[in-house]
Amino acid sequence: MKLSHYTALFLTLSQAQAFTVAPHRTTSALKVSNSMYFMDEIAQEATPEPIRKAPAKRPVQKKAAKGNAAHKNGLFSPAVLAAKTVLGEGTLNKVRGKAIGLHSEVIGNFVETYDSAFGNTVVQNLFKAIDKNNDGKVDENELYAAFKALGFSWLQEKQVKGIMKRAGGDDGYIFFEQFKQELPKTLRTNLVKLAKKNGGDLGFLV
Repeated sequence: MKLSHYTALFLTLSQAQAFTVAPHRTTSALKVSNSMYFMDEIAQEATPEPIRKAPAKRPVQKKAAKGNAAHKNGLFSPAVLAAKTVLGEGTLNKVRGKAIGLHSEVIGNFVETYDSAFGNTVVQNLFKAIDKNNDGKVDENELYAAFKALGFSWLQEKQVKGIMKRAGGDDGYIFFEQFKQELPKTLRTNLVKLAKKNGGDLGFLV
């Protein structure tokens, strides 16, 4: 059957409409993904925090311990060290403890120990310490220097001459026995003065 021109055109249009695929409408609405922020958070968590160094501590300067003034070395130190060897530490502690009191009776009691083993050792070593030239006798200058070393600053040349004369040193010298007899009298008076002045800085506690 022969189709007319219009009929063929109609069929062609119908077929074209039947097989036309409607284009898929896509909405390209922009959605902000959270993945970007998620990766930032991961990066922040993965990045280690910088190690902060603790502030450097200043070295603490320890104050030097204050030594006991009564433990200084003095003229009596060699004598006391020798007595420690002879008597032993225990006995020495009992005796020398009496030498550091401020009370005149305590000092007097100590001075009276010159006849004991401790006292005799102290007197002998004190005499040797005063006898600078080791000639076995003490002259006026040596005795004066010893009194100054002991701290008896109030004893001047006139007083020293009086002590020498009282000890029997008319020839300008005193020997050990004279020194031993005179020493307790001189020490008793002047140690009390010294103790009141500066409290026993004589080396008895070495």
